[in-house]
Amino acid sequence: MARPERKGRVNKKRGKKGGKKETPAEETVAPMDIDQQQQQPEQQQQTNSAGIVFNDQHFQSAHFGEVDEEILGYFKNVEQTLDDPPFETGEDQRLFVQNVYTEVDGNELRLSTNYSCSLILEKLLKISDSFQLRVFMDKLSGKTVELFAHRFASHVCQTLLTLAADVVEREVIEGIEVEAPKGEDVGELFSMEKLILGLCEEIKPVVGGLISQQFASHVIRILLFVLAGKRIDETGDVKGKLRSKKSAQYKKDNNDSFTKSSGKSSPIRKVPDSFKAMFRTLTTELAINMSETEVRTLSVHRVANPVLQLLLEMQDDDKQGQKATNILIDRILWGIVTDIDSTEEHKDRDSWFETLVRDPVGSHLLEVISKVAPNAIYKKIFKTYLKGKLEKFSMHPIANFVIQNLITNVRKPKQLDQMMEELGNSFEKLLKFGKYGVIRSLVDASVKMNTSQKAVVEAIAKALHMPEGTDRKEFINCCMRMWTLEQWNEASEDEKWDLYKFHLQGSLIVQGIMKMEPECNAIATNSFLSQRPDVVYRWCFSPAGSRAFESIVASPHVNQKMKKKIIRDLSGKFTALSKDKFGSHIMEKCWATADIDSKEKIVSELLKSEYELSSHFIGKGILWTCRIDQYKRRHDEWVEREKGAERKREMFKDILDDTNDKPNKKRKTTA
Repeated sequence: MARPERKGRVNKKRGKKGGKKETPAEETVAPMDIDQQQQQPEQQQQTNSAGIVFNDQHFQSAHFGEVDEEILGYFKNVEQTLDDPPFETGEDQRLFVQNVYTEVDGNELRLSTNYSCSLILEKLLKISDSFQLRVFMDKLSGKTVELFAHRFASHVCQTLLTLAADVVEREVIEGIEVEAPKGEDVGELFSMEKLILGLCEEIKPVVGGLISQQFASHVIRILLFVLAGKRIDETGDVKGKLRSKKSAQYKKDNNDSFTKSSGKSSPIRKVPDSFKAMFRTLTTELAINMSETEVRTLSVHRVANPVLQLLLEMQDDDKQGQKATNILIDRILWGIVTDIDSTEEHKDRDSWFETLVRDPVGSHLLEVISKVAPNAIYKKIFKTYLKGKLEKFSMHPIANFVIQNLITNVRKPKQLDQMMEELGNSFEKLLKFGKYGVIRSLVDASVKMNTSQKAVVEAIAKALHMPEGTDRKEFINCCMRMWTLEQWNEASEDEKWDLYKFHLQGSLIVQGIMKMEPECNAIATNSFLSQRPDVVYRWCFSPAGSRAFESIVASPHVNQKMKKKIIRDLSGKFTALSKDKFGSHIMEKCWATADIDSKEKIVSELLKSEYELSSHFIGKGILWTCRIDQYKRRHDEWVEREKGAERKREMFKDILDDTNDKPNKKRKTTA
């Protein structure tokens, strides 16, 4: 029997097997420009009234011509100057930047859409003054949508908006910087506030499509930060909400600076009222004017999902903000707010929630909802969809993160008691399958809500095969490594001494236990004190071990006699600890909690190595903390000062303990 001819796959790049099928002449499709695409029928374009465009090709046609070789060469020289600046004064730098802008005047759009020039433009913008930034933004006006959706220009827009936030704040505080126009053809230069509002007006009709566009989405997120008055900190962007992974990696590899928020700066910026109004307008376009189907489609969209997260987190804690939050949650979760009091079964919503909680993209949105949802909606979600299924979802590789956030943001002690009652017998299974984060969340929540603490600790001990009534001497060792007692007993001496066996989640669990009441944390404290001093001393040089050590020394629920014993066991090792990047933090905690006799012993030991420590970049900080100079020159004053600090600590001890232990009675319904 003859073998049938095997046809190759059509329209593939690897065409050796069968080649491409020739397209008949009458079926040949010509490339379309923006206008042609906008004239397409609505069914083919796949658009809707809210501007959602599931086929975003019409955002990818921006092209403003090639950059001249002369300008390209000039910009390469500019980059060399920026990388190694020869400026002696700030005025020299300002004049250089101004000359560059003058040379490239009229080519801003071409430069922004060129790969190499866009990178140089970002560096140039970072050293530009407020006036120069306003001029540059004014040059880009009218082409905002095309630039936002461009692969290279979107990064320029992102940097420009990030810097513009500082300009707007200065305008609110100090007023608008005015510079006289040069030339008859030069018109009025708007303030940065008006320029950003004009930009928002340009994108408003298509903002629904932009949030799902690969390059524009990150720029929209920065714009929301600016409008909401939130300070932008790219160094803390661990989930990629501000920059894509590729963009962040490029900046890291090329030593390019991230936008970093100062620790002293407030997370809230001063912005004009018009920005708040525009933020609500964009929220309305994205959350209210879209149908439920469109919002649910975006909630599982890899690029659009983070924008919805930001919209939920950034709403103000006022009536309008709460209304927008409720509407957005209602549309994401299939009318859950509308049916808040309904007890009828909703099959579509039930199946959608089951899908969302397991979805690698949509689950992030549920995490945010558990954080910002009003108490009534949180209760409805927990009672209807999660209660009775906590173990099942906790074992899921994706849904377990939703459960962690649900527990962390628990509203009432009674709810936590119900969660603990359901999960109490599942700790061993959670440990076996590596779902340590759920256990840590329960520990932290029990501390915050001041309930179920004993039940949580006993469940952990039982999961480590140390039930009540058995020897629990090795509890701290097993918990730090997330090992059962059998695993600890079977481990070799080398494995027991290996500091890399410490588990991060185990360390966090120990730190959480040390915030509990004395009768609850006694299991960890007694186990720690029963270890040989040379064993726990090695913890001080491990990132996970040192944090656990610190939590025991600094805990207000550990009595002073125990702390004094821990400090006494470190005697003779204070110099080595003072020079270590982890041990130095333990030295500071020990100093803060030590009595005057212990401080005398610490200082007398450090004095023997004063010269060595004073020349060490970490050790000299410990000498300053101990006020070694005052101890040598004015010993009586030093003693009186330290006794005064000790009296103050005792005086305010009860107040500080009450502040740390009591759960917040009022919880914000929005982030």
